[in-house]
Amino acid sequence: MQKVRIPVSVDPVKSANKKQTFDGVVPVQTLKRLQELLAKPCETDPNVVVEFGVDEQGMSYFSGTASVSVILTCQRCNQLFEVDITAQFAYAPVSSKQGADELPERYEAIETNEFGEVNLHGLIEDELILAMPLVARHAPEDCSVDRDAMTWGEIEEDDEKPSDNPFAVLQELKRK
Repeated sequence: MQKVRIPVSVDPVKSANKKQTFDGVVPVQTLKRLQELLAKPCETDPNVVVEFGVDEQGMSYFSGTASVSVILTCQRCNQLFEVDITAQFAYAPVSSKQGADELPERYEAIETNEFGEVNLHGLIEDELILAMPLVARHAPEDCSVDRDAMTWGEIEEDDEKPSDNPFAVLQELKRK
């Protein structure tokens, strides 16, 4: 089954009333900010599933997942490695009439544009960027750098015995 392209923007309220579901891909060439963070440009399109609906409180929402495999540079050994990124999200559209404070905790607020639409491609790109590891590195067993062999320097030991009196240093300064 061939995956279809996720629409660039949708009206979340209309889609929720229709209980629409999109199962497809976002063209990777449109995700320029994500591509800038990678060691190699991504060649596969992210798989995305977005479901729209109305919850038991009558609130329109949409939720879904996005996943893609990317190439990053290990911050420990400086070698390239592949990592799977998966982002899960749940949003409820808000307008100027309805505040984000009124939303249940399970939803994040998202503002619609002047046409009542949400940019899905931008939202999915944001979620994938947020799902990336804070520090890109191999698993310790896969990394070419042996963590046990790393040295961090030596601390020289003082020959002098520290005084029990915390004001002894001040006494020395006073004598000078």
